[in-house]
Parts: sequence; C-alpha cells; structure tokens
Amino acid sequence: MIHEADLRELVEFEGQDSPVLSLYLDVDPRRLPPEQYRLVLRNLFDTAAGVDPADRQRVEHFIDLEYDRQARGIACFSCQEQGFWRAYTFNVPIANAIMVDRRPLVRRLVDLLDTYGHLGVVAVDKTGARFFSFHLGSLEEASGMVGEEVKRHKQGGRSAARYQRHEDEAALSNLREVAELTETYARQYQWRRLVLAGTEDNIARFSELLSPPMRQLVVGTTPLELNAGLQDVQARAETIALEARNDYIQQLAQELLVAAAKGDHAVAGLGPTLEALQSGRIHQLLFCEDYTVEGGHVRRCASCNYIGESAEAQCPLCGGVYEPLPDAINTIARRAIAQGAQVTILAPGNPLEAADTHIGAFLRF
Repeated sequence: MIHEADLRELVEFEGQDSPVLSLYLDVDPRRLPPEQYRLVLRNLFDTAAGVDPADRQRVEHFIDLEYDRQARGIACFSCQEQGFWRAYTFNVPIANAIMVDRRPLVRRLVDLLDTYGHLGVVAVDKTGARFFSFHLGSLEEASGMVGEEVKRHKQGGRSAARYQRHEDEAALSNLREVAELTETYARQYQWRRLVLAGTEDNIARFSELLSPPMRQLVVGTTPLELNAGLQDVQARAETIALEARNDYIQQLAQELLVAAAKGDHAVAGLGPTLEALQSGRIHQLLFCEDYTVEGGHVRRCASCNYIGESAEAQCPLCGGVYEPLPDAINTIARRAIAQGAQVTILAPGNPLEAADTHIGAFLRF
C-alpha cells in the first residue's frame, strides 16, 4: 500500500545518469491468468527502449516469486545501479504502462490516490452503524456501533404517543453518536471522501447531524442493509467514488477554462503552464490522461533545471546544455508535486480536451 510519503519519495528520487524503470501492470486474478499478464509484461519490456537488464530481472523476480497473488495491480520502480527498488500492490484497477527515464513515472499513482485513496463508508440505521475505511482498495478499518434499541409501540392512545416519542428520541440519539464517531474515524484515517449507506430516510436524518466539513466529504449515497457483506460494501463505495471523481474533474476542467479566459488566477495551455511552474505559482495542475508532447518540444537545462519550450541547444537563462525531455508531462507533474501543488489527471472527453488545450493550472497568485 502506498501513502503520500511514499509518493513524495518517488518524486524526489532521480537516477542521474542511471535509468529508472517504472512499470504498472494489471494482474487482476478475477480476469487474468498468470500466463496472460506475464505475456503482457514481456511485450511491455520488448517495446521499451533502454531497460537495464538488472532492472528487468528485479521486476520479473518480484512478479514471479514475491507479490501477493490476490492483488489487482502492481507498480514497480527500479534503478538497480543506484540500489533503488520500490514495489507496491493494489486492490484497485491499474492500466498497463512502462517508462524508462531519469525519474519514476508518478502521475499514474497520483490518479490512483485521488480516486481510491482514503475512502470512508458509514452504513446507518436507527439502532447503530458500521464504519469502513478503505485505502486503494485495502480495508484499513471495519467496526460497528449498536445504540439503544428502537421499537414501534403497537398500542394506541396517549401511551402509544409517549412511547413513540421515546423511540424517536432514542433513534436520534443513536444517529448523533454515529455522527460523532464519523468525525473520529475521518480524522484517524484522513478520509478524503465519504459514502453514506442505508435507507433514504435514515441517510437524510443522519446527514443533517453531520458537521459542515463532514457533509463536504460526502460524494454519494447507496441503499444498503446494515449486515451487507464486505465485498458488496467495497464495490458500491468504489463505484460511487469513481463516478464522483469523474463528475468532479469534468466540472473542474470547465471552471479552469472559464477562469483562464478571464485571467482569474488560472492559465491554460502548455506555454503559460510552464511559465507558472517556473515561478512556483501553481496551486493545482490539470492535464489530460493521454496528453503527450512531441520529443524535443520541451527541454530542461542540465545546469539550472529550467524547463521551457524551445528548439535551442542552450538554456535561455544560464546558457547550459538544454536537453529534450522524453516525457515532459511526467516531469511537469513531478515538479508540481515537489512544489506542493495538487495534480489532477483528466479522463478522455473532458472540456480541456474538447478545447484542444490539454493542460492548465489554477494559480496561487
């Protein structure tokens, strides 16, 4: 399992003159037998230029002998010349990819963390609740709470009304306790998004008891019995989280285009984004998932690390050697993360793609 500290370590690592191999591999045992994903792995290695045989051997050894066979995806980062090796397994979908460069390919990890990282689920009814915390498809916490028993009184008259008020108060008290525990779990597991489960009526009553920060975390609801199985809970939560993220990034991309057109702390397009990156002004970087830049169009100075669009062989700032970047977008994303910026990868069919812009950023100032 990977966390933000691991991501930052990958962002900061540089192989210098040694190549870094980055590999993402779909190994979902529910769909792929081992011989099939091993064939995919061989094809990936055959299509990648500059793979160090020692790095290939290390990856193959891990996949053949070391990793958890229940995992759905693998990410490996290897630079054996520098003694660097990191491998992570995931229980969420991963697309196959390979890259050899000076630095690890981190932008795919960012997308995984944004979609499936730190996801909370609270299933509620009038008598209690169940709490689940998932991170990248792995269960971190599963617990329950049972409050005062709630029954409907069957007799009529004043006695029935009195008993019913008591039961309503008991149900409300139970939901208040669930709301307090929700705050506790959200802080403990650093939830970024929250799914509420139960009947429509219980969810509505419970939502009113949540604090404003908790309500902002809610990305969706689902009907669910309190005794539902773990796999059902996880599948529903991850589907809602994925749909919520897709809706969010569509809206975010449209907001970026509008703000950039107004000059309101936003830029769109490669050139303006590079200028903002150089000055450390990026608050949130957005780019399309399939966006690539032709080799040599973006260059980096080997002396001062300046990045810009130029066909010149010398850095415009210091006159150093101006080298073409083989994967400019990965470098831009890595540098934005190093500056403390958020990075959001946009799925196909988003407004930036439709506008033929592909990349942009919200600015700090």
